[in-house]
Amino acid sequence: MKRPSLSAFLLLCISLSPNVLLSHSHRIRLPNYGADLPQQRYDSLPVHEYVYSSSRTTNPTSIAEEYARKHLSAADLVTKNAYKSEHNGNTICTHSCHMNITTDNRIKDEENTNQFVIGSKRRRSSNTARYNRGPCHNQRPYNVGRHIRDYGHMPRLTPVEALQRFAQHINLEIVRPSTITTKSSFDSSPVYQLSNVPFALSDVIIKEAYIAVSAYTLEPVWDLTWEMEENWYHAQINMYSGRIHAIMDWVSDAMYTIYPLGLNDPSEGDRKTVIDPHDIISSPGGWHTQGKVNYTSTIGNNVYAHENLAGNWEWKDNYRPEGGPDLVFDFPLNLTDRPKDYIDSSVTNLFYWNNMIHDLFYRYGFNEVAGNFQQTNHGKGGKEKDAVIANAQDGSGYNNANFATPPDGQHGKMRMYVWDVVKPWRDGDLESGIVIHEYSHGISTRLTGGPANSGCLGWGESGGMGEGWGDFFATILRVKPSMDRTVEFGMGDWANGGEGIRRYKYSTSIKTNPETFIWLGKPGYWGVHAKGAVWANMLYEVFWNLVDKHGFTTQWFPPTSTDSDDLLSWYTFSPSSTTHKYPKHGNTLILQLVLDGMKLQPCRPTFINARDAILQADKVLTGGENSCEIWKAFAKRGLGTKAKIVGGTPWGGGERKESYQIPKQCSEDDYYYYDYSELN
Repeated sequence: MKRPSLSAFLLLCISLSPNVLLSHSHRIRLPNYGADLPQQRYDSLPVHEYVYSSSRTTNPTSIAEEYARKHLSAADLVTKNAYKSEHNGNTICTHSCHMNITTDNRIKDEENTNQFVIGSKRRRSSNTARYNRGPCHNQRPYNVGRHIRDYGHMPRLTPVEALQRFAQHINLEIVRPSTITTKSSFDSSPVYQLSNVPFALSDVIIKEAYIAVSAYTLEPVWDLTWEMEENWYHAQINMYSGRIHAIMDWVSDAMYTIYPLGLNDPSEGDRKTVIDPHDIISSPGGWHTQGKVNYTSTIGNNVYAHENLAGNWEWKDNYRPEGGPDLVFDFPLNLTDRPKDYIDSSVTNLFYWNNMIHDLFYRYGFNEVAGNFQQTNHGKGGKEKDAVIANAQDGSGYNNANFATPPDGQHGKMRMYVWDVVKPWRDGDLESGIVIHEYSHGISTRLTGGPANSGCLGWGESGGMGEGWGDFFATILRVKPSMDRTVEFGMGDWANGGEGIRRYKYSTSIKTNPETFIWLGKPGYWGVHAKGAVWANMLYEVFWNLVDKHGFTTQWFPPTSTDSDDLLSWYTFSPSSTTHKYPKHGNTLILQLVLDGMKLQPCRPTFINARDAILQADKVLTGGENSCEIWKAFAKRGLGTKAKIVGGTPWGGGERKESYQIPKQCSEDDYYYYDYSELN
């Protein structure tokens, strides 16, 4: 008997398979997109304001429901979200504050368009009551309007038909849709689980929802999530027309060969290849998207990174390395070459670190409303279109770097230089501590005095602390679990040929680093960098006091999951509250306290102001659990309870009086004794 051919055998296998998706042998790569609505007020619509003080309850959910009953005529209201704008369970009001209450207006009858919606938001209709309390009363309410599109008697797509439409959109074909099984349940709206879907790793989930496509229009959609081996899609498909209104692939696989977090520069080890290092909360679209646009070069929502060998002010068309459709940024690096010969590697490293700093500090509170640097703010407040412009190997200077920080809504600008101290020349783009230091200028400037004010850290002690915070952040991110308080760090050691650019190394040893508060009045300490080194070393003392007390974690990023074990491993929860939490390890706690202190301190702060702001931040966050450790660190360096400036001026003059005293509750007496005999 003649044996069947291989082609016939394959044809038989295909015909027996109940579902085959054609053309799906590798990762699908299509751009993400969706509705991009501006934040604005629509004055042509009627306005309702609900004042917090008029409510008889302080429960956010009750307030939302009370507002809905008072102002809305819809019969079927379900509370979807009720929340306070808060930080780790506590509210820190610096310049303005507001509280949003959000409810979903779920519609029983899709034909009924006589529904009132306040403040429509992407993907869901919502009724938002904005109310005000106390001194923070300048927020204006959203407005009421009719938004839901009426499709008349047009038949509605079934969940399976919506899945088919989406499959066609991503160039796939479901051959036998009849084999897909559907199971329905009901939460606040119907939820459908589709089983036996080809190439799905789990059931495809489809829900009824609404998506805002313009200022006045909501479209009824099927909200779909489809997990595959190489893709994980979240999309909204119009219930009637089948149009794909929005699509987001949760999987990205950008690859970078760089000196990652944990390696400061080439002296600490070889480069590593990292895949998808972005934080999904800080950069939900990855590092190469801006709204609806995807890039394959070193452009993204947080930074434009490129070469600027000519040292020009123009930057938009400067050269950027290309990662291709697979976003692979893996370029050769030979440090014996001229820096411009490895410009691709330099720009990639600069791109990685700008994004990494953005993502890390976002999780500690430097977010959209705080004035961070993003081209698109995803509707989360703050001013946008201000991603960092990062110039690698900028030709306008040598042996330095700088960062310009205008108010929120304008690009921050980083210029990184080549260092010619040793041969072959070295590129500052490859020393992460320098990049961190420069980016920190943007953080401290936007947080001190608020994101609209860039004039709070210009001179004197405040200008010095602007430099010191950068050195401090760069230093503590180099600490490894095997280290203890005896470890010492320089600043800019590698780029500068082995010798740091500060007078003393950062150290808890008075012998290695003898600088104290009174040194600010010495010759050679009138400049901001010298003052900043004194402040950075004070913070370094606080760092080790807290690490000695609470331990150290290599997980600088808070967990993204809501798993209780993950949360308990990273946070300490207040015994009196299920929501109030704060970092449990010393290194992450001090990072949080320093950023919170920036928000609390006044414009043009002194060392004393900034010290007090950190103590206040600890009181707000932990109930003052660490006040003695903080006081002892500052008192060791002369900034104790009775430190003061006599005859000071706004420009930093006056005579500084040191104090080694600490609060009485921190010691048997009110002095902090440190053994200074090691200086002899």
